[in-house]
Amino acid sequence: MTLNTQFLTMFTMVAMGVYIGAAYYTFKRIEKWWADGIIRRYLLEFLFWIVQAFVFFYVLYQVNEGILRFYIFLAVFCGYAMFKALLEQAYSKGLELAIRIISHILRMVYAIIHWVLIKPITLLFTFIVVCLSWLYQLFFRLFSFIFRILFYPFILLWNYVKRFMPKMEKNYLYQFFRLFSKIKKKK
Repeated sequence: MTLNTQFLTMFTMVAMGVYIGAAYYTFKRIEKWWADGIIRRYLLEFLFWIVQAFVFFYVLYQVNEGILRFYIFLAVFCGYAMFKALLEQAYSKGLELAIRIISHILRMVYAIIHWVLIKPITLLFTFIVVCLSWLYQLFFRLFSFIFRILFYPFILLWNYVKRFMPKMEKNYLYQFFRLFSKIKKKK
């Protein structure tokens, strides 16, 4: 390994230490949004470190063909310490600003989707339901009116025949009608 490759490796590993510090800080900042259970939290932590190990070894492979030496770990540790000591406060402010901007954009997108897609669909659905209900009532009243008109002669005939019926038959028919009305009310 040449001297240029070693310096490039050292510089890259210090940058990887800074990256790991920033990634871990970001992970811890947004972890509370989705990791509410302890098992889920440990699982996400494990997956985070697996991804970071893959990123670390990919960068190491690109820089010096994956040769792992002790000073590489020291360079990563120095980069992480540099992030904690010098860059964490500035990164924290930038991250909070980015989170506020992203949350504001997401709220705007949600509001746009709500007012452009969801609200018109619900209003259209409500309009259709109201129109169908109105048509149902109109057809029911129309059918009831037509039914009354068609059966009006039969009702007149029944009232005329009822006058000439004996009292016993009327009592029997009244009991029948009472039973029929009870059945009708139960439905």
